[in-house]
Amino acid sequence: MRTGCSGIKKILLAASAAALVFASACSQAEPPPTIAVSITDSIFFSPSVASGRVEAGRDFTTVLDMLPGYEFVSCDYDGEYASSVDSDGNVTLTLRNVTAPARVTVLSQEVYRQSEREVINCSITYDYNGGTVAGQAAQSETRQYTLTEHIRPNTWNGQELERGGYTLLGWNTSAEGDGEHIGLGSRVTVPDGQSITLYAEWVQWLPEDDFLYRALPDGTAALTGYRGSGDADMFVIPAEADGRAVTEIASSFTTNIPCGAISSPVLVLPDTVVSLKSGAFGNSAFSEIYFFDNLESVSDTAFPNNISTYHLNAALPPHYQAVNNSAYYADNVDRLIVNADKKKLVFFAGCSFAYGVNSNMADNMFGGEYVVCNMGVNGDINGAFQMEIILSCLGEGDILVHSPEQMSAPQLMSSFYLDGRMFIMIEGNYDLLSIPDFSDNDLIFRAYMHYAEIRGREEPCSYSDGRTESFNEYGDFTYPRPYDEATENERDVTYSDDKYNFAPEMLTEEGVAKLAGYYAAAEDAGAKVYITYAPVNSSAQTAVSVEEAGESFDARFKQLLAPYGYAPISDYRDYIYPGRYFYDSDYHLNDYGAIMRTVQLIKDLQAAGV
Repeated sequence: MRTGCSGIKKILLAASAAALVFASACSQAEPPPTIAVSITDSIFFSPSVASGRVEAGRDFTTVLDMLPGYEFVSCDYDGEYASSVDSDGNVTLTLRNVTAPARVTVLSQEVYRQSEREVINCSITYDYNGGTVAGQAAQSETRQYTLTEHIRPNTWNGQELERGGYTLLGWNTSAEGDGEHIGLGSRVTVPDGQSITLYAEWVQWLPEDDFLYRALPDGTAALTGYRGSGDADMFVIPAEADGRAVTEIASSFTTNIPCGAISSPVLVLPDTVVSLKSGAFGNSAFSEIYFFDNLESVSDTAFPNNISTYHLNAALPPHYQAVNNSAYYADNVDRLIVNADKKKLVFFAGCSFAYGVNSNMADNMFGGEYVVCNMGVNGDINGAFQMEIILSCLGEGDILVHSPEQMSAPQLMSSFYLDGRMFIMIEGNYDLLSIPDFSDNDLIFRAYMHYAEIRGREEPCSYSDGRTESFNEYGDFTYPRPYDEATENERDVTYSDDKYNFAPEMLTEEGVAKLAGYYAAAEDAGAKVYITYAPVNSSAQTAVSVEEAGESFDARFKQLLAPYGYAPISDYRDYIYPGRYFYDSDYHLNDYGAIMRTVQLIKDLQAAGV
């Protein structure tokens, strides 16, 4: 019996074991169900796990390596999700409790955080230095400035300040006039929260007896002749003749004058003069002039020679500070001026840099060593004028990155045409006009007259106005220009009516020689120069393809630069992009295009040794 029972027991045990083995085999053959999850492709990030399967109810996690300049915003996962950002900007995305198949689209956006501009408080004491203000016994006054739009204050234009027999030429940091000269209405550097004293800078009129005049119907006077020696260091026109305000210099002024010709190098016009007639200074050789922005009419033949240095004082309020982007140029220059003792990384071109570089990215890469400054405003405005102002601010250790636009004759120095826009650029700081050498340009007064004409189309504004809603602290144009992945293929089109392309015909020997001269001047100041390319739309509708024109342009540019020892650091092909990366023209990049271009430019600069 025992033996039988034992056998039965063994059989039962064996059967149980077999059942367990069978159950285990079934369990291995049928694993728990899993659910598919994937992340929709995007140019803005690379996921560490683009797709996979998870058990029902489990979490799915991936790390998004974000494109520089972009950040995670949200995703369209139906359930709960969590996101976190590490110090490198990578985003860990976790989809919670996955219970159904999911194809998740992630929304990204450009990282744009306009730095909160520091409010600058300062004061300026204006010492009348021998002058008076009607009804006041005081010899000076102090004005307080709270700056939000600019980093340097505009000075008082001194219109109420008078001194008999003298013209107010500007302000000076020295009472003796041997310090820094600041034009009336122009800007001066004042440390934050501190104050400085500026002294009225007076120049004495030449004797009234040296001038002949005739009375005009409005009761003012026109100077009709001169009988002095004409050799004073400064030829200072009197503001009055026999008690009448001098408003005109007549055509006969230097005709048959006893001294033969005026040899004085500097001409000073008072703020009463509004008209210079044809041939007014025919027998003169002025190389420098001071005048006021209420001058209304200047004949093309008022002077027999080109004047090299112009000083413009403000008698009128500004008109463009609040309404024109070109007016921001003066603010860009201010950034160079206040950082004179620091090393600077300066981007210069036309608006292809204003729209086409992300200076914050450059600052993140190079900002530990350089102050980043974007000087690109308008490539159609005289490039030599802009370049000479920039060069005056460069010093030891600075870097100039020049991207001459391939269809901009002014940037390529093959054209030096000027118009009123030049004065719009410097309206916020007329002193910038005195920096360039205009001895080879006879269009300055014509450009000024254009400015005086168009200025009347805008309402007067204030120097406290500005364009900080359109530009960031680096000088980048910040109006949103979003890139849409969903319609990218539909946007590979041209945006310009003028068929923008590389223009090798604009490269001239004289123009490139001028460019090379500026590059050499920058190096003489201790700066380094790197030449790169502006972006061009490969979708542009042109007779010659962008690629073919680019090859011709590149070859000719290198050929003309070679004798001077310069060459581009960039491959032009790296800056040809489809239309989807442009905004409203074939050289204005959208936000994503600007980041693409900046990534490439940083690579080029690093390869060149920056």
